[in-house]
Amino acid sequence: MFASPSLVPRLRSLAAVRGLALLLVLLAACRRGGETTAPTGPEAPPAGPASELRRTYDLPAGDVSWSPEDYQKVRDVFVRLERERPGLLPRLDGPDGAWLRRLVALDGVDAAAQRTHGHDELTALHLAVADILQLYAGRALAGGDHGREYLAVAAAFFKLSAVRIDRLAADDTRRSTFVEARFYLARSVHDVLASSLSLPDTIDPAVAVATFVPIADVVAPWFLPEERDRILDLADRLAAVDVAAADLAALRTAFAPDREPHARVDALAEALREHAEQQEAVLAAVAAGALQPVEVGREGAQVRWAFPDAGFSAVFPRRPNAQRQNFTTADGVAMTTRMLALKQPGDASRLVTCSARAKPIPGRTPADEVRGIADTMHLQAVRAIEVEGAAGLEGTLTTGTAHGLVRVVAVGDATCVVVGEAPSARARELADELRRFVDSFRPGPARGR
Repeated sequence: MFASPSLVPRLRSLAAVRGLALLLVLLAACRRGGETTAPTGPEAPPAGPASELRRTYDLPAGDVSWSPEDYQKVRDVFVRLERERPGLLPRLDGPDGAWLRRLVALDGVDAAAQRTHGHDELTALHLAVADILQLYAGRALAGGDHGREYLAVAAAFFKLSAVRIDRLAADDTRRSTFVEARFYLARSVHDVLASSLSLPDTIDPAVAVATFVPIADVVAPWFLPEERDRILDLADRLAAVDVAAADLAALRTAFAPDREPHARVDALAEALREHAEQQEAVLAAVAAGALQPVEVGREGAQVRWAFPDAGFSAVFPRRPNAQRQNFTTADGVAMTTRMLALKQPGDASRLVTCSARAKPIPGRTPADEVRGIADTMHLQAVRAIEVEGAAGLEGTLTTGTAHGLVRVVAVGDATCVVVGEAPSARARELADELRRFVDSFRPGPARGR
């Protein structure tokens, strides 16, 4: 019912790419958008005459319950929208508002989740909703737009995350995945609420609280007491920015310090705290710039920088940010992603990321991984390339606001993605710089050239 078994391995292998795209969103410069207002509830009346979006694209009806496969269909259409018609991405107050409220209601998914399905199938559904959230996050965090919709989809994603975590909690063989998923749910709920304080013109604090109150009782049992304290601290700060007292009271009640956590959280509290401390230390180190790229040498007016413990390198106009992320994939395999990135709002931005699994997915070759990433990114004008003996693909990616030149290369047990991106208005002007950056990528040991 969830995803066809043939799709599951591919979804697993592409989880890192989805993570990369979210990192790109979070790296983007935030700019102020229009004022937001509180959304209506998730209940949606029957849809009226089909909108331009639903006349043009094959989407599930807005007046019936959706199956998990319907969410994957929506994800596929939304990815096409970014390439073809970005202006049609639904808004809550637009012609597709009722349809979008059906999407975030997760109607029918709760019942489906109660039936017996494998972890991989539930993960496939989870990733489909994550992709939809990613698109709205890009609009809200990078473009200062679609703030209400971002919050609504985030709330739906967190509700589905709690369903998945509940399933993982019952399977001791999935303990490490449960520990990691629980941390990221708690961290993400906090961060989205906190973002409403730093981006009030895009993510209205009143809307953020009103949107999250209905799911607070669902997600709060997965929080550690100290994590609930952080939410209560946010509630105190939100009280000062015109948030309804009743909504704040409901939020405080759901995350009350004396609330009983889920039994699995209570039983694994020590392990959960250890993991949370490790992850917070990593995040703090990244924020403080503790992970430093290695300067290899000058190349013209710019400098070649390498990742410190991997050696892959590229030429940047100034020192890039270096990040390393360790996580466990849906099939329980350790994976590490290393990244060099330089975001320059209004100018060319550059990113190199290399992801390696501890063991490959059975039956999938490096070429399969490269092709899968290129397909998922919907690269255009794709051609085969070779970089110092490493085979790959190169293509372009154009959205409503940006143009990118992308390389995907298989390097040993890792898959590397190289992205040079420019605002659409400057794409032609910066084309040579994007080409120079993408061509500067070297997969092997760092050395001057």
